[in-house]
Amino acid sequence: MSIPRIVHQLWKDETIPARWQGAVASVKRYHKGWDHRLWTDDLMDRHVRTRHPDFYPIFAAFNRHIMRVDVFRYVLMHDFGGLYCDLDYEFVRPFDYGDAALVLSLEYDESYGDDANQVANYVFASAPGHALWADVLANLREHPPHSATPSDVCLVTGPWYLSGIFFKNRSRYTGVTLTAKPVLSPRRVHGRYERKIYANSGVTYGFHHGWGSWRERLNWPYFKRKLVKWFGRLRRASGEANDSVTLR
Repeated sequence: MSIPRIVHQLWKDETIPARWQGAVASVKRYHKGWDHRLWTDDLMDRHVRTRHPDFYPIFAAFNRHIMRVDVFRYVLMHDFGGLYCDLDYEFVRPFDYGDAALVLSLEYDESYGDDANQVANYVFASAPGHALWADVLANLREHPPHSATPSDVCLVTGPWYLSGIFFKNRSRYTGVTLTAKPVLSPRRVHGRYERKIYANSGVTYGFHHGWGSWRERLNWPYFKRKLVKWFGRLRRASGEANDSVTLR
């Protein structure tokens, strides 16, 4: 089966925040003729309750809302297929899905120096009912997830969870296109000219801004991570300055 021309995106209601509207417009621009569907929290709950009544109690019992948001995108691929991307995912040119039944992107890629391979769950495309999504839903039924901390979400329903299912069973999956990191998951845009670099590279088709609206702010773990990154940058900058002085 081929990937149907449907774009799925999720938000709590029908009002997309202004800062994401440009990214959403880019998805529509480079998927002309595709049916664009915005799933609100109410529609998400109603769909799972109606379409998957046996799974709904597990789904409703997830202890963090973002876990339902993660899992619902897998449900959409299972039930309808099409393209899923986060609201802060921006396309810079049209991607050719060809005759693939499943398109996944490496967010972390050993070929580009990362410690491990990890598929992204902020962008993927699929034919309906692909075996990957059946495996994901079966695993969630058998092992209902629980997130002890906000950081655990990536492990229990997010990209690390999806990667575990995919790589464990990869030999059974057919019609898979697994794109290298620069294709759909290059690093975040930090400079004003980087978007043009991506658009003109001939390699990159889109990127994830990674604004992370789901993350729980104003808590100690969040500030701790920020402080570690900040002091790390200061140490690197200090070391580079010392090296420069020494070399002179």
